[in-house]
Amino acid sequence: MECVFCDKKTIETEKFYEDGYYYAAYNLRPFLPGHSLVIPKRHVENLTELNKGEKEDLVSFLNRTIFIALKFAETEDYDLILQQGESAGRSVAHLHFHVIPRKETDKANKSKAEWLSEFNKNEVYGRNLTEAEMKSAVEKAEGIAKRYSSELKALS
Repeated sequence: MECVFCDKKTIETEKFYEDGYYYAAYNLRPFLPGHSLVIPKRHVENLTELNKGEKEDLVSFLNRTIFIALKFAETEDYDLILQQGESAGRSVAHLHFHVIPRKETDKANKSKAEWLSEFNKNEVYGRNLTEAEMKSAVEKAEGIAKRYSSELKALS
């Protein structure tokens, strides 16, 4: 079975931003509004497998995706999560980072242990967005990327 993050249909329907090495996708099961993923275009399972160019571009691309996600959710706070390996909670065997905008009033505002438990449950049992909900979220994120293109370029 092909990797879901390498699948052209997934990329076409969930991607809202990209560069040469990475694409940003709206999470199919968002934990909170703006929950986005940073995914290498090349299939790698581990951070240590990234090549020189991918390593050099990673922080810049993360910063740009974080910028978009924070504008999406209208907040300044976020969690950045990498779950490396199955025992760490990884759900897809393709390297990816979760960018999760946070607000003081969000449903995830619990103790750190409770928050991580809720996040992991959502990854497995959360409700998938409908096609219309995904389309709306992706269009909103794409609009933010276009509107703030000069700011995003400055983060490169």
